[in-house]
Amino acid sequence: MKQYIIFIGILFLVQCATDLRQVPPPTINGNPDRTKTNLNLVIGKFEILSADRGVYTDAWRRALKGHFQSAALFANVLNELEPDSSKEFYTIDIEMKTTYQDKYNWWYSWPAIYPLIAIWPIQYRDGDYSVEFQYKLYLNKNLVKEERIIKKGSANEFLYGFYKVRNFQRMIEETNLEAVNTCIKSIETSL
Repeated sequence: MKQYIIFIGILFLVQCATDLRQVPPPTINGNPDRTKTNLNLVIGKFEILSADRGVYTDAWRRALKGHFQSAALFANVLNELEPDSSKEFYTIDIEMKTTYQDKYNWWYSWPAIYPLIAIWPIQYRDGDYSVEFQYKLYLNKNLVKEERIIKKGSANEFLYGFYKVRNFQRMIEETNLEAVNTCIKSIETSL
C-alpha cells in the first residue's frame, strides 16, 4: 500500500502545464558602439495584459532593454530618465497581450486517464499561442510611430503529451523572440 501512495504522490508532482513566462534572451550584436541614432531610449510604460503579469514584467523589461541595446539603434537604453536631463530622447510605451490554448485528442489519450494512468504513451496535444505587441514611440513628447504586431505559433506532441511541455515552451519563446525582432525592425525604419 505504501508503494502506491508514493507512486500517486510522484504523479501529483509531475508538471504538465505549459509555462507561458518564456522571455526571449537578448542576442549579442557585433558592434554596439555604432548606433543608428545618438539619442537615448527610455522604456516608459510597459504592461503585460495577463493575470500573472507581476511575476515576469521585470524580466520582460530587462530582456527588451537587452534586445534594444544589442540592436544598436540608440546610444543608451534606460529604464528611467534622469530628472535634470534636458537632452532630446526617445520614449517607448508597450502593451503586451498573450493567449494560449491547449487542445487534447481524448480518443487517443483516454487510457492515460483511466485505467492506465501515466503509462499510456499516446497523448495527442496541440498548443496554439499568440502574442500581441502594441507600442508607441515618442521623440520627446511627440508621437513618431504607433504599431500593433501580432505573431502566432503552434506546436503539437504525440507521445506523452500531458507531461512533455518542452516543445510548447520553446515555441512560445521563439514566437516572443520573433515579435520582439519585428518590433525592433519596425522601429529601425522610423528613425
